[in-house]
Amino acid sequence: MQLQCSVLGKDVEITDTSTPVISPYWRLKRNGDWTLLCRYAAEQSDYSLVSPLVGATLSLMDGRLAFRHLCLIVQYAQGFENLEAAKEFVTKVILATNKECDAVVDMTPELEPFAVKMDPLRFASNMSGPQEQKRPAAPLSLNLMFSNECETNCSYCQAQRRYLPENTLLPAKRWKEIIGEAKSLGIEQVTLSGGDPLYRKEALALIGELIAKDMLFQLPTKCCITEEIAERLVEVGMTNPINQYLREIQLTIDGPDEGPAHKSGHVSKSVQSIRNLKARGFNFRVKAVATPVNASRIYPWIKQLVEMGVTQITVAAYAKVYHKHNGNLSLSSHDKFSIAQQCQKARSDFPEISLSTSGIGPAPGAEQCMESASVFKPGPIEISVDIGDESSGKISYWKSRTQCAGGRTSMTVTPDGKVVLCDTVPQDESFFVGDVSTQSLLEVWNSECLLNFAYPSREKFKGSACYDCDKLEECQSKAGHCFRDSYFNFGTIFGPAANCPVAQRQA
Repeated sequence: MQLQCSVLGKDVEITDTSTPVISPYWRLKRNGDWTLLCRYAAEQSDYSLVSPLVGATLSLMDGRLAFRHLCLIVQYAQGFENLEAAKEFVTKVILATNKECDAVVDMTPELEPFAVKMDPLRFASNMSGPQEQKRPAAPLSLNLMFSNECETNCSYCQAQRRYLPENTLLPAKRWKEIIGEAKSLGIEQVTLSGGDPLYRKEALALIGELIAKDMLFQLPTKCCITEEIAERLVEVGMTNPINQYLREIQLTIDGPDEGPAHKSGHVSKSVQSIRNLKARGFNFRVKAVATPVNASRIYPWIKQLVEMGVTQITVAAYAKVYHKHNGNLSLSSHDKFSIAQQCQKARSDFPEISLSTSGIGPAPGAEQCMESASVFKPGPIEISVDIGDESSGKISYWKSRTQCAGGRTSMTVTPDGKVVLCDTVPQDESFFVGDVSTQSLLEVWNSECLLNFAYPSREKFKGSACYDCDKLEECQSKAGHCFRDSYFNFGTIFGPAANCPVAQRQA
């Protein structure tokens, strides 16, 4: 259910009678010494860091106070000289918050069930000692791999699926304890990745535990959803709403017929899955990974899905797979143009569908192409790198790069409990930073091993462009060190990313 939210200062004017409320799509949280404004959506852990005073002011926006009454409280609590000064301050808080986050909206009856009452003292309390916290005190989200196995083993799969004997897998009981600990740490969102989550025999029990702990997640699968599995998913609560969301199942079907993109029988099984999900009212979407194999057949695929009653569809371009990249699966510019045109036609012919694309781009002349992209840059990223006469385009790209989440907002638990910082890196000893079979989540998060990996010292970069860079500390503290890019491009964990302008200048 998409809630209608009017953003104050953008969609509607801020007046004395406006009633500010934190949007249901955002969460105001205390995390260690930090106050965070976090996006609340499946598979996203974007956040902004706010000051205690701003946090305390935002906490008053629970949909019960008109703007004028809110300002009177702020005037008294913060000692403003008069009401106008308090109004000016609160207006600045709302505008600054909504500049990036769209998090303060005008209250409506529709939003009442989702408004949260908060204690301002929790956000305004004085901190003792020096402020040295450089990341969330606990992860904001987790990436969970229940299994490395999958029925289809697609050639384009990005997972590096380390084989694990069944007796080495983390027991279901321990997984449930981890989910409980995550809940106690304030984690509300998790990502399911690795192999197919439904492949593991205890999968439905684990999914039920996530639902019981009010976790928001998307369930991606290529498994055949039989009537029995569909009924069990209903029983564990997959069709029950969580706040304003209905958890989503994502099925992957790469074309309208059997062919080189599929294992024999996969399409017919997927059709059965669609029918079983639709009959029971699941929120589901169907995704295709576009390669040269299916590039010319995207429109017939969409048409077939629409005829089966599917309304949510995604077309994603094949992305380079670090572990087993196959250049023959990469789309040419002609392929992308063709797919964009087919998607444009589908939107015109089937206006009732929600069709998103990723890595395709709009067809020339298209008014809108719903290309999937996040406009929010997590964390305060302001990096100034003086590199002489390098092109401004490279500098701009580097300054605005997305923050690395590994060890900063998230970490990944593999099927046997080993912890890595990113789900795309090899599940090898050199990348392990902990083991939840013997450690708690918080013990791993605060371990010297993880911190040394996420925040490596300059000495670790000896022999690379990073070692002599006078902006290394600033670069690392803002957006972080992407060890994944370093490893896959240069074969070393501790080195620059391929698109670092300093490294490019020295090459």
